[in-house]
Amino acid sequence: MRRFRQLSVTAQIMCKALAALYPVLLILGLVVYFFLYPFEKPLPFAIGLLAGSLLSASKVVLLEKSLVKSLDMEGKVAKDYTNLQMAARYFLTIGVLVLAVFFRHIIGLLGTVAGIIALQPAAYIAAWRIRKLQLDPPVPKPEEE
Repeated sequence: MRRFRQLSVTAQIMCKALAALYPVLLILGLVVYFFLYPFEKPLPFAIGLLAGSLLSASKVVLLEKSLVKSLDMEGKVAKDYTNLQMAARYFLTIGVLVLAVFFRHIIGLLGTVAGIIALQPAAYIAAWRIRKLQLDPPVPKPEEE
């Protein structure tokens, strides 16, 4: 939990938004599975959604760590480092999707994809929360004597 506190406010909000989106996507996904696509079991979907959501949260953390580290580097080295980190995040995503394809009886592919795509709504939620925090800064509590 200590490492979570070292993240920026944006990354913390995005990770919390991903955690909040998980039950919403789980309920929507189960409704779709039961009524529109009854060919897979709900447990692999839930596990896939969890895997995709955890992947998305780890991509947020890795992105922030690479950006913070690249700020201390020189121009060409920083560019090469961020490109390498971006490729690593893509390969991580591909690896999780390949695992979901090969172990589809355990990890549902549609759930995994939904968890990965949940990164975009989490980014919008984070932008909305940050804008709201900037417009309505918290009021400091009066000191008691």
